[in-house]
Amino acid sequence: MHNREMIHQAYEDTNRRTLSVWDAHPDIGIHRAEPFYHPDRLAITSGNRAGLLMAPLLSALETCIQDEPLADIAPLNGMHFTFFAVTQALYDKPDDAEELEGLIEIFKQHCDGHVMHISELRLVALADQLLLAGIPDAESLRVRQALVDHLLSTSWAGKIRERFPHTEIPQLFWHSTLLRYSAQYLPVTLREFFRDNQHKNYGSLSLPVKLMMTNYNWSETFTLA
Repeated sequence: MHNREMIHQAYEDTNRRTLSVWDAHPDIGIHRAEPFYHPDRLAITSGNRAGLLMAPLLSALETCIQDEPLADIAPLNGMHFTFFAVTQALYDKPDDAEELEGLIEIFKQHCDGHVMHISELRLVALADQLLLAGIPDAESLRVRQALVDHLLSTSWAGKIRERFPHTEIPQLFWHSTLLRYSAQYLPVTLREFFRDNQHKNYGSLSLPVKLMMTNYNWSETFTLA
């Protein structure tokens, strides 16, 4: 199971690698031909919206991008933190998902009433994205690991592995995606925004964990449990 030192070091290493990539590629590179995720289809996931807590940060980002057409910034009503994502965006509507009763039962067994606490919120940069990431409390790490171990022993294991084909399960980062950019690399304005704010502590938050079906940016959500 992960611990706070591992997670903190992963954020540091990621930022260092991204800055090196940006230094080697001063322009934005090739435009993306496809969106990051299907814009409308729903995925099964868990977590919760962060509400108005992140409004100042999103406002600062909006000022920075100034209607940049390649920038997809998180909507205020969809700003969220994921606890554990179960599937890819597979569903057109909630009724399309099969075997939900068993999933809901497992989720309630492990997560009913659980509140995740994420502290030391900070910016983490990928070559083409900006994340807001933090350090979870020990109980959230334990609860999530127990949930994942249980789900991987069920018929949901295949969908989970399809959702995380090239990363460890569960994911190491505890984050929300602030901005996606439809090219290989962020433009200079967003690189400067990151460099100016990379050492800022954006505080902490506490969110009840819910099982949801959502589109990619949580602007459309259905609560399952």
